[in-house]
Amino acid sequence: MNKILIIQTRPGIGDAVLFLSAKHEIAKNNKNSELYLVTKERSRAKDLLKDDKYIKNILYTKERSNRNIREKLLKYLDLWRLLKKIKFQKAYIFHHSIGLYLICKILSIKHIYHYGFVKKNENISKKIFLTVLKWLKIKTFQTTPKIFLKKTKLNNNKNIIIGIGSSGITRRWPLENFTRLIKLINGKKKYNFYLVAGKNEEKEANQIIKYLKKNTKIKSLCDKSIYEVLTYIKNSKLYVGTDSAFMHISAGLGVDSYGLFGDTPTNYAEYSRKIHPIIPEGYSSIGHGSNAMKKISTDLVFEKIKKII
Repeated sequence: MNKILIIQTRPGIGDAVLFLSAKHEIAKNNKNSELYLVTKERSRAKDLLKDDKYIKNILYTKERSNRNIREKLLKYLDLWRLLKKIKFQKAYIFHHSIGLYLICKILSIKHIYHYGFVKKNENISKKIFLTVLKWLKIKTFQTTPKIFLKKTKLNNNKNIIIGIGSSGITRRWPLENFTRLIKLINGKKKYNFYLVAGKNEEKEANQIIKYLKKNTKIKSLCDKSIYEVLTYIKNSKLYVGTDSAFMHISAGLGVDSYGLFGDTPTNYAEYSRKIHPIIPEGYSSIGHGSNAMKKISTDLVFEKIKKII
């Protein structure tokens, strides 16, 4: 059986989902082949893809900085050591990198597909799509990803995922906005609410729960593993919250995801028809440095989601 190598080492969980449909398309166009994905542990790919029908082999490469030549060389040495015992027929590199290309050459991989050597300022979603079309010589493919999941036991008509997590202070939405939004939703229809964020944000989740617990069915999932959280998300009516890993996961599980974009460009969400960006009123676009999360009103968010709750 042929062995296919995919290198995608952007470390975010959202990145793992963003590139997922491209990885699946490579698998579909390399039938009777065994796929190996090289990525970073922070992507949580082993949790996200635990039940994946296409990608069975996930290898984590070490986290290293690019601050100096020594660290860069060690990064490539780590990769060579990780892969040297496997005979690959093809490699697909989702990066602009001479180093990664040379490693694949050293590994004697016959067919190497890569982004190129000179990085440009490009729309990340379109870059993935257009490159895969070129690599595979196909006309189109479905960019909305699918996260496979075996276990589903909850009732999706009664559950809503609230994403309170963020990767930086400028991407946070005020906690009082979340509590007011939950109250507005509960005033229309009673739901079970599940708060998702990183383990380091459990304190914020508990603050919301403390404020609402008497009149609201609400629970924090901050202490759960990514794989455990997948079942809750899969069986929920919708996701509403920050532009975070859980927004991308929700979309990957087929859940309509309403993301709050106040400091990140919405083109990062163009790959999925399940992501519905919400930007502040009066803004035509949002980018890094907009610092406008507080300008997204609770009433605006409620207005956007009330038609489906």
